[in-house]
Amino acid sequence: MDDFDKALLRLVQRDARLTHDALAEKVSLSPSAVRRRLKVLRESGVIERDVSLLDPSALGVTVIVQVRFDKESHDTYRAFKQQMLSLPQIVQCYSVTGDVDFILVGHFPSLEAYDLFVEEHLLSNDALARSTTNVVTGRIKFETAVPV
Repeated sequence: MDDFDKALLRLVQRDARLTHDALAEKVSLSPSAVRRRLKVLRESGVIERDVSLLDPSALGVTVIVQVRFDKESHDTYRAFKQQMLSLPQIVQCYSVTGDVDFILVGHFPSLEAYDLFVEEHLLSNDALARSTTNVVTGRIKFETAVPV
């Protein structure tokens, strides 16, 4: 990956709708060279996908949940990971070190919907030792771009 690739990555992370012509002008390459480079970056997996970012506060409540299990086992973790993958409300799930086992980020239309989620998907898990919920009241920084 050279400086041109890095420059292209910085630009498309900010606006994936920029045309090849616009990108070419910004990085001093031809549009065909930009097209080829972006194709390679996509095929190699460096660019995973192009998406539109939505404002979560316009669509409901964002919660951050810390989950700790009482009975730690590969089966418990594997089952929990599979469960989280299947739930559309959970948009991020991290396995972490420290006092908790997982950190979840979820979006819900209301706190009532979140309460129902907790009952159906967390409290029903016998291995759960503790979960702590933080409701996001303001977004100070939200960055999707990876430093290149």
